[in-house]
Amino acid sequence: MAPPTLVFDKDAGKAARDALLWRSATATDADPIAAAIEAWWARRLRHFVHPLFLEHFGDTCLVVEDEGKLVAFLVGMLSQRHPEEAYVHFLGVHPDYRRLGLGRELYERFAALVRRRGRTVIAAETGAFNAPSIAFHRRLGFTFEGGDELVNGVPVTRDFHGTGEDVVLFSLRLEARGPADDDAGE
Repeated sequence: MAPPTLVFDKDAGKAARDALLWRSATATDADPIAAAIEAWWARRLRHFVHPLFLEHFGDTCLVVEDEGKLVAFLVGMLSQRHPEEAYVHFLGVHPDYRRLGLGRELYERFAALVRRRGRTVIAAETGAFNAPSIAFHRRLGFTFEGGDELVNGVPVTRDFHGTGEDVVLFSLRLEARGPADDDAGE
């Protein structure tokens, strides 16, 4: 059986996406991203987005703006320990911009970027409480990884790395080359 592949519907929300500015992140994006996480998700996670992430991994972190306003982002990096993996730390879309395909396109662009750098797997996680994010990752073809127990049919890892957070771990196996390589820009 072939591994799941992100399939991107280029027509769904294309006009809206094309009007936006897509770029690599810089260290100065840390505060707007942290503020967006708190505003869009009503969670205190500012400490998880440090300017050093974006300074050192900014070429694999993506920001989407509409007339200078942050509307979506992906904070991702190439794993130093697992040379086949890239890791998505955070992905967020402003509530007013959801259902336009921004989250899917962020993953598409990230997949194309890391595939060109020889990565074959994208690892991600989300809070065990976040049913919409779990469903989103499953729709993209991510598979569950690990877990200490099943909660509503989902494998949950309790107290992930001693953080006190319960998470769901995912992975997505990338094909050597796919549509994202030709269609996604950096």
